[in-house]
Amino acid sequence: MGVLTQTNYISHVLIDEIGDVVDHHKWLSFILICSGIEFLGGRIDRKENNLNASGRSKQRFNAAILNLFPEKYHQYINTGKGDHGLYSWLRCGVNHVTLPGLNVALSERNSQILHLSLWNNRLVLIAEDFYDDFKVACETVITMLENGSINETFFIGV
Repeated sequence: MGVLTQTNYISHVLIDEIGDVVDHHKWLSFILICSGIEFLGGRIDRKENNLNASGRSKQRFNAAILNLFPEKYHQYINTGKGDHGLYSWLRCGVNHVTLPGLNVALSERNSQILHLSLWNNRLVLIAEDFYDDFKVACETVITMLENGSINETFFIGV
């Protein structure tokens, strides 16, 4: 593997490798994309530059959604009782027990259900559409690293 810059890590791991998973393992892709969203949020976190900082997960995930994803996602940031908050119902669920909360349904394009629509009062996420928006978010962070608006603060691998 060798030493990767953050730009190479985002390009090769978050974009290319997760893209391969989306093509073959739709369900698993949600777990990886949610972890990747939190990584991206950590890169734009101005308060705490340490990616391993405790207690920053929710802020970083939500900041990535608000700053790097299309506006259509923004309404799903709130995590109050009964809503469709992406952090609590998606990220926490899939990252902790590999299942989303009851307010979220995961699917794929061939289901003919629209991404970010409601189905049986559940927010539907379509793997391929979610990945497409994640990929754009990744490319935005790469641009920020390249133009110096955020710094390469560490290298990955050996």
